[in-house]
Amino acid sequence: MLRDILVILLVLTPAVCSGSDDAQGKQAELDAACESARQVALAPRKSEIYQECVDKFKKSAEVCEEEANGYNGNRVGASPRFYDLPECEAAFEYQNKDRN
Repeated sequence: MLRDILVILLVLTPAVCSGSDDAQGKQAELDAACESARQVALAPRKSEIYQECVDKFKKSAEVCEEEANGYNGNRVGASPRFYDLPECEAAFEYQNKDRN
């Protein structure tokens, strides 16, 4: 899960830094708030994945926990879930504010 958060932060943080350290810090703060909100929204589905893994597929709790924690809301042919949350929209708007 930590790895997923770090990947998201790297993707959302602009590759070319045109702002100050304050702007970078603000972007990182907004990105972290976005990812935190997404994890809250993803929690019910992660719980379902875990329960199905244990009950239906009879895998160990450790394996099921790893599978459930690895779920990031990815969808075939669509963007990952919950990037439309207000916290994520704020992070995207801040990231793109100098480009408009």
